[in-house]
This record gives sequence, structure tokens and C-alpha cells, in this order.
Amino acid sequence: MSAFCEAHGGRKRIRFGMLARHVLSLDSAIEWVALEEAGREPRWAWRDPESGEVCAGSAKGNAEVVDPLLFMLADGFDDLHGEGRLDNPHHLLFVVLAYADMVQIVARLGRDAQVSVALAPRIDPYALGTKLASVLDRCTQPPVVC
Repeated sequence: MSAFCEAHGGRKRIRFGMLARHVLSLDSAIEWVALEEAGREPRWAWRDPESGEVCAGSAKGNAEVVDPLLFMLADGFDDLHGEGRLDNPHHLLFVVLAYADMVQIVARLGRDAQVSVALAPRIDPYALGTKLASVLDRCTQPPVVC
């Protein structure tokens, strides 16, 4: 079990602050991390540019949230017509969105949540996305994030 996952009543719980710190520690080029869960407001964490401490809140500048439909499109169209299941048949690890001034990597966290990170375009998104997917994969059951 990962350092940020803990057993709680037979399910795994993830503390957002611990998850954010762990994700931010993957690479100093990560500008922010966001957690989007079905039915909850997105949560954000970023490093304070002056102190280097991790800050958390409900919004970070003009950061974009990602529509979960993006994963359905990337996995294939079967799920859009109700014929398939959201079981990730191709084992999609992450999605990379490239903007002029930022790269955003989005990976699933369980069935109803996703984690996004933003970084400068000069960083290799495949290497960082692979690390992110590996970290999130450690919590195999749908987690409860608090």
C-alpha cells in the first residue's frame, strides 16, 4: 500500500494533502496538481513560489478541469453508446493535453476521479505521466479521498 493510502473500514482512503505532496515530489517542474472527483468541487495544490511550501485550495489561477468524457473518447466509442463498460480495455495510462504555455497530464484515480498535473512544455510528459500513473495505480480499489 502506498504511503498516502491507508486502510479504513475495509477501503483505502487517500488524504488529498498527502497525495498532492507525493505527486508534486515526482518532479520539481510540476506547477500544480488537481483532483477531480464525481460530485465534488475540484481540489488543487501547488508550491508557493516564495516559500516552496505546498498550498491547497479549491481553485488555482486559470487552470482547466478536464471533462471525464475525454477518457471515454480515448478508450473508444463503445462506452458512448452504452454497449461497453468503463473497464479501460486498452489500459489507458494517462492523457496529455498540450497548450502553448503548459502541458497537462491527466490520469484516472479509481472509477470516478482523476488527477491532473501541469508542467512547462519543455518537460517530457511521457516520463512524468508514466510515473504519475504508477503512483495512482498503487491504490487499486476505488479510493475514498478526504
